[in-house]
Amino acid sequence: MLSVAMRSRLSMSMPWVSRLLSLAGVVVLIGLMPEIAGIDPAQSILRARAGAQQLMTAEALQAIQDDLQLNRSALQRLWDWLLLALQGDFGGSWVDGSSVSQSILQTAKTSLLLMISAFSFTLFMCAVSVLYTVKKWRSNRISGQYGGHNSLSSVLISLPEYVLASLLILAFAIWLGWFPPYGWGGIQNLWLPGFALALPATGLLSRLLNDSLKRVLGEPWVLTWLSANVTQWQILRFALWRVISNLLPQIAMIVIGLTGGAVAVEQIFAIPGIGRLILGAAKSQDLPLLQGGLLILLVFSMFISSGSLILQRYLLGHSIKSGKLISTHSHFRLTQSRTKRIISVGIFSLLACCIILALFRDPYLIQFSRLERPSMVIPFGADALGRDLFARIGSGMLSTIKMGLLATILSFLLGLCLGFVTRFSQGFIEITKGVPYIVAGLLIAGLTGMNPDSALIAIVLVSWAPLAAHCSSLILEAKAQPYTHLAPTWGVEKFQLLRFYILPYVLPPLIRHALLRFPVITLSLTSLSFIGLGVKPPEPEWGLLIAENLPYIERAPQAVLFPICGLVLISIAINLMFDE
Repeated sequence: MLSVAMRSRLSMSMPWVSRLLSLAGVVVLIGLMPEIAGIDPAQSILRARAGAQQLMTAEALQAIQDDLQLNRSALQRLWDWLLLALQGDFGGSWVDGSSVSQSILQTAKTSLLLMISAFSFTLFMCAVSVLYTVKKWRSNRISGQYGGHNSLSSVLISLPEYVLASLLILAFAIWLGWFPPYGWGGIQNLWLPGFALALPATGLLSRLLNDSLKRVLGEPWVLTWLSANVTQWQILRFALWRVISNLLPQIAMIVIGLTGGAVAVEQIFAIPGIGRLILGAAKSQDLPLLQGGLLILLVFSMFISSGSLILQRYLLGHSIKSGKLISTHSHFRLTQSRTKRIISVGIFSLLACCIILALFRDPYLIQFSRLERPSMVIPFGADALGRDLFARIGSGMLSTIKMGLLATILSFLLGLCLGFVTRFSQGFIEITKGVPYIVAGLLIAGLTGMNPDSALIAIVLVSWAPLAAHCSSLILEAKAQPYTHLAPTWGVEKFQLLRFYILPYVLPPLIRHALLRFPVITLSLTSLSFIGLGVKPPEPEWGLLIAENLPYIERAPQAVLFPICGLVLISIAINLMFDE
């Protein structure tokens, strides 16, 4: 009896052990980053302090080393930092000597306010979307498990924050003059960055909410309750409770992403937030600032994620252990709608034609005037150097999609595997989601020496966490089904239970979730090219195209919009093809 109690306590403590080990591992990795990557911090600090004009003399470097005691070993510096951090003191910045704790406190308040604003916008827009689904259900227009496909969610998911930010500035700050284009001076500065963060989050969360709600409203108990004269309001209330309780880990991941993933938005809008602070610290090798900022983000990530898991178990209550959580699982198959298949095949055919036609053009040759307008000779016009945009966009499409697909598959496999062992991987999930992908790209580039695959490695390492969290939630739900709960008493072995009971329940919604994340992962991959990682110029990669042409978006908006439209079309085509 004692051994059973000991095993139970050990099982309950493993997620917290995983969290502590993950947090310690990230802090140590950051502290040892210069030694692992072979970087001299004194050189980076000297450049950050005095600019490129400062002579990189031995005397100047020695002065920096003496001032910051860089002659000590990395382990000694890390130990001293940890001792101070436990007392709430993160030391001073290596670049300007300011208090790291004060800098983090000021920027964290700004990022928290931005996150709350963005999440409020997200909840409002998701509520409108859910109300539309409820209206269709009440008018008996939802057939089976899923109703019509919401293409708007696919469009929103496909739009990266940094491009949305640029477009919002162009439309509402420059053309209409309704809001200031940058800065942080009042409530008027909240709207544009808030919506830049909220729109992609709304696309993902509304799709997850609506898919889950349609599935729950198609379950047999709904007809039973209606036959028993239970009101539609009571049914909807219970259905929404089921949906939200199942998606709590995903909602927590979105909240974490709105905080730690706002680096690009804070950079574009010149918002003094913690993401921008961490990005600057990573570039200048200001390790105390980088360690302190990331530590706060990671602790916040673990707090939100742990709270969501505790709340989920509280809401589901006794049904988790008693096997009384009755629900039906979805199927992953090609759409049965002929119209959707035709539209999807048409989109894929159009994109394939663009790739084939682009193969007959030279994407590198400078042969036209700068920013030349579209014509019969150059259908998409020319870029700032006079290169054919049609050739560059078409040539870059294949490599961009290939890398995005590879990253999505790897993220899905990693999320699936680690989602089954969240007792041991929970800490890694929370830590991974708390690291902004741009910062992850900088860290991986520093550790791998700017390897061409740095962007792919970084995106895979941060993209699997939401899928693993969703997988874990689906497994919890699958094990609470009556047939799964009773299967061992029928003599079903563990492998058969996994193959015939759990995997059929988990895989369809998880694959659909991975498809929803494909454009996000692809554009996150391309956005790392924006800061010099991954593919290098003059390759016609879509991230590079967007980065190169953003300064000329007023004169040649097609150079930025067409790559984005391409990914939006791919996302819509995939979701139409597999929409039930």
